[in-house]
Amino acid sequence: MAGRLEDEEYWHSSEAKAFSFEDDEFGSQLCGVSKSGTARLSQRVREGMGGESAYFSADSLSGSLSRATISDSSQTTNRPLHTLISEKSLLCILEAENYHEKEPKGILTSEEEVRILRRQVENRWATPPAKKTINSILLGHPYSLELYKSLKSKTELLDAAIAIGDGNAILAVVLFLVRTLKKSLVHHLLRTRPEAVAQYCQYLSTRLQLHELTDLLELLGDSREAAMKQFQIGVCGTVNPQRKLQKLQMCANNHFSLPDSKDHHIIQNYIKLLEWQLAMAGTDAEIAKDLVGRSVLSSLAYTCEHHWDKPKGTINSPLTLSQQQGISDRQFQWTVLTVRASMQAWDDIEGLFISKSWLGGKKLKTAVPMEQVVIQLHSRGAPTDVLVKYLELIENMDKRVILAQKLQCHKAVINVFVAKRDRQALISYKANLHPQSEDYFYAENTLRVSTTKWKN
Repeated sequence: MAGRLEDEEYWHSSEAKAFSFEDDEFGSQLCGVSKSGTARLSQRVREGMGGESAYFSADSLSGSLSRATISDSSQTTNRPLHTLISEKSLLCILEAENYHEKEPKGILTSEEEVRILRRQVENRWATPPAKKTINSILLGHPYSLELYKSLKSKTELLDAAIAIGDGNAILAVVLFLVRTLKKSLVHHLLRTRPEAVAQYCQYLSTRLQLHELTDLLELLGDSREAAMKQFQIGVCGTVNPQRKLQKLQMCANNHFSLPDSKDHHIIQNYIKLLEWQLAMAGTDAEIAKDLVGRSVLSSLAYTCEHHWDKPKGTINSPLTLSQQQGISDRQFQWTVLTVRASMQAWDDIEGLFISKSWLGGKKLKTAVPMEQVVIQLHSRGAPTDVLVKYLELIENMDKRVILAQKLQCHKAVINVFVAKRDRQALISYKANLHPQSEDYFYAENTLRVSTTKWKN
């Protein structure tokens, strides 16, 4: 029986505190933090701002603000407070605890009630201070911008948003100005307020309103940035190649017309490349169907693979494309080396780097370091004789022998020892070669029949 009574007491009792409008705690919290907690938080933040940087605990950010803590020690899990919120915005939040509207006490007379209602109605339609409205935006409280009618009040509202440093508040005010003012007035206000321009430009860019963005930049005097946005529209905003070409030509005529500027040459070369790609696709549609849209070097690689034997002057010649686009000798030689080596066309590569002089000798013409040429040839599976030929073109013998040993090109190493007339080094190197191998016999024959006057 006693157990039954205890069960009944359990079900009819509760430790939870009933909700009451008269409770002092109700309405005395800011974002889940009590008044006393907010006061302590405010005091410690101000102390942190005056001295060392304050830090928010990273763990506390994942929960409510009631669990937020501030630590003066910079641990790996903490982040500086100023990276999360600006100082002005934080002080605005902390000062919100001080605002409490006084409520009348006792029984009100009808005249007092009418006076209070009249004041509330007047305040509702009166223009509030700009800072108060911006604070409401920052704190997430209800607000209205429609009460700001005059240009002066709207200007004060924008300046208050910039002063507080909150991007959302700045953008909200700018959009309000765009909606309620003439475009010329909006541009006049933004011209001297780069913070507002940055927020509005980011908004237009995110929403892909690029035409409005370019108009804004031009009116604000940033013609180069507006031109680059138009170029972006022509390149990224159009899929059809013919339509893209038309937009680029229009962009070049309207925004990149100065012949001496660097941007002018870049966009003109891009237009020429697109025209060349479309022409190639028209003459060889089956092979060049994926050519349109490639980069300059990728297009050059295509010509080196499919039209290597075409003479200079023809539209599909690698030399013609290289001259038209201003490709450097280094870029041209490296692209040709990579493509022709992958096709095992070793004779073409020799003609690229080695030419005959008028006396019949060989003349080296390379903009690429010969060490890189040899490494690239080795990675593409070049035979030993080809590697030896290019290793011989490395003037520094020490670098040559080190690279030859690294690539296991023993003939090149043996030739270096012969050139140095170092017989002892050659004998020592031969001892490390595999007996009966081709390289072993090559070293042995060199030692036996060579007419070299050895130093040792």
